[in-house]
Amino acid sequence: MNVSFKRSMITRGVGPSPARNSGARTPRLYQYQISTVILCGLLTCLLSGCGYQQEGKYSDSPNNGYKWQSLYRQDVSTVAVPIFQNKTFFRGLEFQLTTAVDQQIEMRTPYKVVDRSVADTVLEGEITDVRTNPTTYSPNTVTPQEQLLTITVNFTWKEIRTGKVLCQRKAFNQVAAYYPLLAEDNEVGANDATERLALGIVRELEADW
Repeated sequence: MNVSFKRSMITRGVGPSPARNSGARTPRLYQYQISTVILCGLLTCLLSGCGYQQEGKYSDSPNNGYKWQSLYRQDVSTVAVPIFQNKTFFRGLEFQLTTAVDQQIEMRTPYKVVDRSVADTVLEGEITDVRTNPTTYSPNTVTPQEQLLTITVNFTWKEIRTGKVLCQRKAFNQVAAYYPLLAEDNEVGANDATERLALGIVRELEADW
């Protein structure tokens, strides 16, 4: 068979056809898989970022098996937070801490902060100590370069109707650093320590499973 005959057969569609690309659909399949992974990740982030934290717990009962439940109590829906008492000379800190606790409860728990007259529970506390402690000094002027500010509180969370104590902590504290050489005063440390303390208090309200 000469060359011209072969060309004529190919032109007429006779003979082997060009090989098809068996992997033509592969990129589309990869896109579908990637989209599925991204969607699952977004759903996970949305569920974990709604203010409700959950954990898995296995029950020996054959009817229950493995189930999810909130880290916070299911028998409480509202909490009153009176202004913390302040037994220190650091004035105004009691209002700042109470506001921060209110915000953390609303943001991180399923509870609503309400007036004591309609609340299920009450969270009462007192600031017992505010202390500063220099940690490093300037070698030239011997002035503090870094100072730590510690806020210590006592607090009790209890049911209003029965008086049952749900959580109680004594000498509970948080520490924050501030830097006088950067023109930061103790109020900077107090603001940071207050936010950390409020977050720590709210984390203590998790149910004792």
